Amino acid sequence: MIPSVQSTVLEEAVSEARVVIEGEGSIVEVERGKIYRIRLRLPPAKPGGPRKWSKQRTVRGNKAKARIEMERYRVELEEELNNEHSMLKVGEYAREFHERRKAMALLSPLSLECDEIEIKRIEETLGSVPVQKLDASVINKAYAKLRKQGLSASSLHKMHQKLSQIMKQAVKDEIILRNPCDLIDDVRRPKAKERRSLSSQQAMKLASDLKESERNGRIVAVWMALATGVRRGEALGLEWCDVDFAHKRVYVREQLDKRGVRRDPKSEKSQRNLSIDDGTVRFLSEWKVMQSDMFFGGGDVPDSTPVCTNETGGFISPSAFDRWRRSYFVEHGLGTFDKEEAWYDRNGIKRYRRSGYHGYNLHELRHTQATLLIGKGADIKTVQNRLGHSTASLTMDIYAHAIEQNDQEAAEVIGGLLNA
Repeated sequence: MIPSVQSTVLEEAVSEARVVIEGEGSIVEVERGKIYRIRLRLPPAKPGGPRKWSKQRTVRGNKAKARIEMERYRVELEEELNNEHSMLKVGEYAREFHERRKAMALLSPLSLECDEIEIKRIEETLGSVPVQKLDASVINKAYAKLRKQGLSASSLHKMHQKLSQIMKQAVKDEIILRNPCDLIDDVRRPKAKERRSLSSQQAMKLASDLKESERNGRIVAVWMALATGVRRGEALGLEWCDVDFAHKRVYVREQLDKRGVRRDPKSEKSQRNLSIDDGTVRFLSEWKVMQSDMFFGGGDVPDSTPVCTNETGGFISPSAFDRWRRSYFVEHGLGTFDKEEAWYDRNGIKRYRRSGYHGYNLHELRHTQATLLIGKGADIKTVQNRLGHSTASLTMDIYAHAIEQNDQEAAEVIGGLLNA
């Protein structure tokens, strides 16, 4: 739970002359002597401007009770209009909200990075709007502008989730009465793209190609993704201290982020121990001997050495790995480029500029692992643990297609037994 955001931002909110709501307002009888709707005329936002009606409230009881509730509503609205937060801007409050969460160490570094993206987007689009003036109309206009600028449905949904979270805290801080994001109903999570995976034949061919390719750290990273289902950052972040040859296990403790920094994995469940097969043990053992010759003169390889090393023995940059991986997948029938241009570097070596990649990515090797496991009858809990999913239900949601296929095959087996 986030404490009330009491900060210099709030303390510096400007107070103005007290606003008074005048007039009797409106009492509409919905059901004679039982139900009434009340509302009040609000002062103009600026001198000479129009007076808008407040939101309606429903009162159950007689008309006398409706009048009493009207006066209570008047006091409530005046307090809201005159409180210390009347000039607090959305951008200021969003930034203070973010900094408070950082100070409390509530989120992982990756989550904070993602939050920063959404906070900046909120600051740019709604930052100058007073928190108490933020309503559904203002939000919808901002979202319409972002859509026109080409913001994807997925990015807009993430921004809306963050804005709603911030406004929910504003309600708790008694800055506003209701969360305006609750009135927005057209920003839904986009339908997830169909998750692709390699067929068993494609997976076998890729495994064969990897064994036959000249061994390097990038080849090893692809092998680990295919053989264990680890994420890209988890594969690139492995050190030899994480590999237990005697017990045939790999320990996923940290991952390499997009900046090339080792940090905690995506979630607590992502820290896991994975069994590896004899083929993977052999593949890694051979590679460690090669590393010894390449970087340590045939001596012992320190435990802190990356499993997937670059040409100088350090960690492989995720962006450099992705560039190489796209080319490798194209060469081995798992993707295509729209455009390929040849050029020569200053040493006269022919190189290629490639763009417009269409094909499999490393994460889809992770899906391949799960789909093949489920297809072979592995239970959901085992698949969840290998993939590092937070819950078994998440695994079931993601791989429902494979589970459904298994269910159909099971039905046919039972049918064969009963109708034999």
